Amino acid sequence: MVIQRRADRDLAYVRLRQLLEIPLGEPLALTTDLGDTTLVAAPQMDQVVTLAGDTGTDRRVPVLQAVEAVTSQQGQVRVARAQRYPQLTLSSDFADLAFPSNGSPLGTDYIADWNVSVALSLPLFTGGRIRGEVEAARANMEQAELRLKQTRERAELDARSAQLQLESALAAWEASGGTEQQASRAYQIAELRYREGLSTQTELNDLRIQLAQAQSTRARAARDLQLARIRLTLLPSLPLQSGTAETSMEGRGSR
Repeated sequence: MVIQRRADRDLAYVRLRQLLEIPLGEPLALTTDLGDTTLVAAPQMDQVVTLAGDTGTDRRVPVLQAVEAVTSQQGQVRVARAQRYPQLTLSSDFADLAFPSNGSPLGTDYIADWNVSVALSLPLFTGGRIRGEVEAARANMEQAELRLKQTRERAELDARSAQLQLESALAAWEASGGTEQQASRAYQIAELRYREGLSTQTELNDLRIQLAQAQSTRARAARDLQLARIRLTLLPSLPLQSGTAETSMEGRGSR
């Protein structure tokens, strides 16, 4: 277990160096202790909660993209239907004509030639081409509308999941404080009993391990709370996540 935890720690350091764009061989030391939870109660984090992002689905970037896709497909349907209407074409041609005998355009009399034509075309028989294009455009529009509906449902689920994660992280953070205090108090009592000869080294070690676990849980709860707050703030600009609730429940169960 110690070897596995050391490997996890080394991988976490490697990932941190990559995020900070620090060379892998560069030494890195953290300035924050495990039990330091000052950032959670900092005014900056309180401001994040106060200025929480809009959780409305209509402002999510994927939803806006789906809306534009529906608008584009509606235009394609109108274009396909417009092929059934008569088309009136007006064209004009103007040119100066000359037929020089010596092959030189200089000194030649030019004749102005101006043609105006009007054409009317009616789609009397197209072999079902226009109807097929209209049906295809309508099918694409319905598909875009269904995709928009699905995207909005996913956005609502994502927003609700972010709110529930924040509430859960806040509850875990508050609960971890009492657990850490109880573990610290129990360890102090065990130390006193050990000095007085009323306890064994094994009992003292067990309580020390319980205190370390409580501190680790407290730090993890602080991390989860900060991430939940920031994610809720940046929610309108984040991509949609599929299976957010299931992934979150699985993550908590594995802990």
